Amino acid sequence: MTNLAARAEVIKLARELHTPAEDLAFLLDSDPAAIRRIRHGMHAALDARHRPMFDRLAKVSALVPNSLAVAIATRYYGPVLCGMIASSLSPERAVALIGHVPTDFLADVSVHVDPAAATPIVRAFDSDILVPVMRELLARKDYVTLARFLVAATDRQLLDVVPHIETGEDLLLVAFNAELDSVADRFEVVLADLSDDRIRDIVQAMHDRDRFAEGLTFMQFLTDKTLGRVADATAALGPEILTHLVESCHRENAWAELIPVATAMSADSLDRLLALDTWDEQKLTAVTRAAEAAGHTGELARLLGELEQRGR
Repeated sequence: MTNLAARAEVIKLARELHTPAEDLAFLLDSDPAAIRRIRHGMHAALDARHRPMFDRLAKVSALVPNSLAVAIATRYYGPVLCGMIASSLSPERAVALIGHVPTDFLADVSVHVDPAAATPIVRAFDSDILVPVMRELLARKDYVTLARFLVAATDRQLLDVVPHIETGEDLLLVAFNAELDSVADRFEVVLADLSDDRIRDIVQAMHDRDRFAEGLTFMQFLTDKTLGRVADATAALGPEILTHLVESCHRENAWAELIPVATAMSADSLDRLLALDTWDEQKLTAVTRAAEAAGHTGELARLLGELEQRGR
């Protein structure tokens, strides 16, 4: 198995602890779910102690005009405290206030908001409010914050904002930083609606930035139909891209993640994959062991049968 999911969790835990991710490298071989439980438990414990005060401040904000409440918050409270208070606001109150808040401050605040607690608030916002904040976070390359809000946004909100994410690399990195067990269904919502050109753009970004391994972490949550589109888009980009995919899987020991991608390919795409010169005894041995460990022996038998027919 790979440590790709653990790597994403380490990045998020490091952010919570305000420390470089490199300082937590010893966790990379740990269970991603265990790292996530530590992070969630730590956040809940720290928040619970002060939640009554946050609730009181949220109620007090309703006693003054909206513009004055925002002026006080932005000048004296700052983004950290405002982020803590945000989840105590009612959706109606949050909508009334947000029109007075500068976009850059909203982006600052969103870093400190618990998306799960603020889900009703996020879902009350129109897309014309979400898009400018999303663009600001993209400009900052703050993929962690963007990914955290995948769990809060509605399907409609996702489909409204995705066209404003201009590059395949940005889409890829938002997906990689998502909490996979919480947003597994969101990948299908987004990718199923994308054009073939945008899917190829994401695959090209995986190649250009050497992030095929990251891409494989969320492909497992796609339906067979959508996964087939992604797999065929990869094959259509040529042997250089396919070779990079195989080499990335070999480097990261991500064979178990590659097998479903290969089996979702059309016959022509699979033929291109299996015809690569990069296949050797070492890779075939590694993929066989991974298939046995992950319960993909049936799929592997089909692929090896295809190889045998080609005299490989």
